[in-house]
Amino acid sequence: MTRALLLVAALAACGGESRPRCAQCGMLADAAPRWQARAGAEAFDAPKCLFRWAAAQGASLEGATVTDYYGGELLEALDAYFVSGSDVLSPMGDDLVPLRSQAEMERFVRDHGGEGHRPGSIDASILSRLR
Repeated sequence: MTRALLLVAALAACGGESRPRCAQCGMLADAAPRWQARAGAEAFDAPKCLFRWAAAQGASLEGATVTDYYGGELLEALDAYFVSGSDVLSPMGDDLVPLRSQAEMERFVRDHGGEGHRPGSIDASILSRLR
């Protein structure tokens, strides 16, 4: 009986099996909604996981979405602007911060540091610098 209760408690703490897991790293993809990303049926806990997964799979980002840092709305990943190397951390640590416009990206860089990118310029070198 005690083992059964411990198992139930452990599953509840982990979120059970019904919560989506990040297709890249396996963490809960819905733990921090502000950082969620998607590519088709695949869920990700952070934008850097989406980009790492796409690179590893040779997958396109066409139709993929990220969550706008300031407004929380979903953005098409290919239309978004990103900042790497800022002082803002996702639950995964250093990350790509998604933003709606170039003006927001420039403001974010002024406020938090880092370097701005468009999706097509985010390569293995940039991803390797994100811990």
